[in-house]
Amino acid sequence: MATVFMKWLETSPKDYDRGILLLTLGRIKKLKQDILNGYVHAGMNVLEIGCGTGELALEMAKRGAQVSAIDASPLMLAEAQKRVEGHQLEENVTLRHMDAALISERFPHESFDLIVSTLVFSEFSADEQRYVLNACKELLKPDGQIVIGDETVPRRWPAKAIYYLVRIPLVILTWLLTRTSTSPMNRFQLILQESGFSSERVTDLLLGSLVLFEGKLYEADSLIDGLPLSIAGRLKHQVNLRTILLDVWSLFFRIIPPYPKIRPGVYAVGDPDKDSPVLVTGNYDLTVRRLVRAIDKKVDAWILVASSSGINVWCAAGGGYFTAEKIIAVLKSAQLADVVNHRALILPQLCANGVDGWRIREETGWGVHWGPVKAEDIPAYLSAKRKKTDRMRWVEFPIKDRMEMVNATLGLYGLMILVPVLIFWRSSFWNVTFSLVGLSYFYAVALPWLPGKDGLIKSIPLTLIAWSGFWVYMLLFTPLPTPRIFNWMIGLTGLSVFVGGELQGMSPLMRGEQANWGWEAVIAIVLGLIYWLVPLAVGWR
Repeated sequence: MATVFMKWLETSPKDYDRGILLLTLGRIKKLKQDILNGYVHAGMNVLEIGCGTGELALEMAKRGAQVSAIDASPLMLAEAQKRVEGHQLEENVTLRHMDAALISERFPHESFDLIVSTLVFSEFSADEQRYVLNACKELLKPDGQIVIGDETVPRRWPAKAIYYLVRIPLVILTWLLTRTSTSPMNRFQLILQESGFSSERVTDLLLGSLVLFEGKLYEADSLIDGLPLSIAGRLKHQVNLRTILLDVWSLFFRIIPPYPKIRPGVYAVGDPDKDSPVLVTGNYDLTVRRLVRAIDKKVDAWILVASSSGINVWCAAGGGYFTAEKIIAVLKSAQLADVVNHRALILPQLCANGVDGWRIREETGWGVHWGPVKAEDIPAYLSAKRKKTDRMRWVEFPIKDRMEMVNATLGLYGLMILVPVLIFWRSSFWNVTFSLVGLSYFYAVALPWLPGKDGLIKSIPLTLIAWSGFWVYMLLFTPLPTPRIFNWMIGLTGLSVFVGGELQGMSPLMRGEQANWGWEAVIAIVLGLIYWLVPLAVGWR
């Protein structure tokens, strides 16, 4: 938790070390001692990134190391300089005011045996961490090491809960004092590996929230789990508690953010080689898992996962969240050209509405092939050497898919309608609930047979059917007075328009759901005026 208060402590260098010692319950001292005992030897050249007041730099110099120490804070460096001069170690410690991003430009390559850093990397974003680590890789000698101690989120839930209970108040207090804060490192071992280092947690302190990482340079042809360093990992179809809970959530609430997603990158499915196909998809968790389920143990392939903001590829491409630029970015950052011999990408056909294939070709030299509509057809498509049958091209929307999408959309739209009804018109709650659910599922079943290609057009026959059902029910079971009949007719009309207009977005055969918002608002205003004015005109109120 020490990094939360670092911004404040940096304004008072004399109190910095004492403050960090208190905030870490003295554990920072143990972490630095592990660095000194395990890695620092006489005669080695050491670079310290973020030296602060120079405490660790001085101890390393006392053990005979030649230390170059940098920090971005002039106040902290001034305090460090006083300490260096006080211990007469000017010949062993060189202090420099420098941002960590500049180290590869300011120091000779392959000049350090050891690079150390404590409580600094948590101040960097993940991209900044990768940038600095790549620079460190250039500065280290072939047998060099990097040692980083910093704040991380504990891996186990009991420790994680305690961690957040303590950290959140500190974050708020620090923000009030300094208008700044920091974030704990997340997935840092993976970032180390992606940057070309082995990764090992050497010391775990404070329930796993203060960790010392050790990294060694990989050889140029080194692999992780049999994969090139640039590959994010392996994916396989599995069913566990996490996937079950995600599927249950997706069944009813998949359109409610935040969307479950996976990290962009290139992943292996099966045991792909340099000639295996490259399949492209978005980073929505459900999309990736369904793709993996369709090809696992059937096809050895690389999956290039580009950011789609956690949205399925069809909606993300149509909304501008899944684009050629996103695919190009992952293609380059993952260095996929060094992994496979060919230059062919297979994209989902359903993302063609927003991904410019020609731009990918022109900017990268990779060919773009539009795969089948359904993931389960990919093995047959690949077996036929990327030849699609007509069945693979046609977009279908069978009853199973329609019912699934109604479940998902009702999760959000049901909350939008039913919560206000429960609060303001409690007596009508169950009537509205049954009407909304019944209209929605009827719409899903009858969708292909309702005339029109637009949801609002389809809402006209849907309204007439709803009226007919209401009149049949009323005549057979419960006659109602005229004012109640009027209210029901207005309500069923509004629900039918809402269902037709909003649920059209669930269908790949129709226009995007955003197209009808303006008309829906107009119709809602008109229905509201009718609901208010007609009873006044005829004396019902």
